[in-house]
Amino acid sequence: MRTTTGNETSPLQLLAEVVAIQRVAPHHFRLSLHAPRLAESAQAGQFIHVLPRQGQEYAPLLRRAFSIMATQGEHLDILFRVGGQGTTKLAQRRVGDLVDILGPLGQPFDTSLFHVKQVETQRRAILVGGGIGVPPMVFLGKSLKEIGVEPLVIIGARSAPEVVGVEDFQQLNLEVRIATDDGTCGHRGRVTDLLEIALGESGENTNKNHDKAVIYACGPLPMLRAASALAADYDVPCQVSMEENMPCGIGVCNGCVVAMKGNSLEGYERYRRICVSGPAVWSHEIDWEGL
Repeated sequence: MRTTTGNETSPLQLLAEVVAIQRVAPHHFRLSLHAPRLAESAQAGQFIHVLPRQGQEYAPLLRRAFSIMATQGEHLDILFRVGGQGTTKLAQRRVGDLVDILGPLGQPFDTSLFHVKQVETQRRAILVGGGIGVPPMVFLGKSLKEIGVEPLVIIGARSAPEVVGVEDFQQLNLEVRIATDDGTCGHRGRVTDLLEIALGESGENTNKNHDKAVIYACGPLPMLRAASALAADYDVPCQVSMEENMPCGIGVCNGCVVAMKGNSLEGYERYRRICVSGPAVWSHEIDWEGL
């Protein structure tokens, strides 16, 4: 499996106009920005770095990283959960306001396994999103659909009111399975419970016309660790999008490093800066015990 080299264009810093902002769940907001050049070059799995303050304000000092949820024409959408000063300020923006953004940043998801045309290598894509990890799955679902792949989507949340992204997947005519911690929507339990069921189905359906699954996941660290373990158990590829704090977003501050397997003497990076070498990383490369 190759590691995607990322977008070939340099990231853009610009003032993007807010064209829509909507509360989609408790404490969750969807923000649509007018950013034509950025929307045109963005790929599924990449993110933008947003400066939440306005005018002469000096706080918050640092930008915030948000996965790109969707692009349509000249517009780009993100979805975020209000949890601190920066996201609170962002949720207060109104249509017509300008937002300072930098992007697109990071490595996109690697979909090269689906570009092989031979029938023998057809695979089933399984997209797994937990909580605020759902937005990049929306973008990836659309990207896969455009190349003829019909992924299964599995999403999780703490309870029914916090389930997000379902309408987006339904508009793409994708199968969606839902898990909630309290059982108020779909399966009661972890999203990885549904992933294991889906992997079992893929195994049962394996024949010369349908190879194993490929997992793409984004969400809390315990979820990603569990998804990676299941991928290893079923011997299927898995790429995860790491939700690390990214103070600079461009590989300068080393604030988002993640431990990787191997070491420099063996020709591998011991630590990888997720903002430039991720967020999308093949799970078998990560030192999960070192996190």
